Amino acid sequence: SIDRFTTQGISFVFSILIARLLLPSDYGVIAMLGIFMAVSQCFIDSGFGTALIRKNDRTETDFCTVFYFNIAVACLFYGLLWIASPYIAQFYDMPLLETVTKVVGLNLIVGALAGIQSAQLSIAIDFKSRAKISVITTIFTGIVGLWLAYKGYGVWALVFQGLSSNILRTLLLWITVRWIPKLIFSWKSFWELFS
Repeated sequence: SIDRFTTQGISFVFSILIARLLLPSDYGVIAMLGIFMAVSQCFIDSGFGTALIRKNDRTETDFCTVFYFNIAVACLFYGLLWIASPYIAQFYDMPLLETVTKVVGLNLIVGALAGIQSAQLSIAIDFKSRAKISVITTIFTGIVGLWLAYKGYGVWALVFQGLSSNILRTLLLWITVRWIPKLIFSWKSFWELFS
């Protein structure tokens, strides 16, 4: 509850402040990519994080298999977004969207790097650490977004706020959980979790 209310409250305050400095069209550019990012994210996780949390006899092989699967699918979808970016920009008749798509798409790869660490915090029922990470990330990236908006970066304030949020969250999860993947991938483990 503290995590949700604090994070939402801080985000709300920063959103109001940033909205006063940006144009509605800046938010529109990011919103146009929302569907592409949401669909990509569904395929990247594919429910494997939840499967790991629910599995009782999970092993290191399971963690590594899901980690590498998430990274591979994230890279695949980022590649697809990169290739599709000129067509997305053309469809919306907005040339800026090509570059924005390529940068925003990096969130897929960065987010995939932290999937296992996030699942491990849930497995350990360590919501305190998760709350600390959320609050620190929200405050820091709120400041980044506000500063960039104030300096007149427009839509890039929102782009880099989102990207810095994912990067900082990933770094903090890696520091907190301290899990390093081994070079293991098991199809047996993959199909068990996939089922």
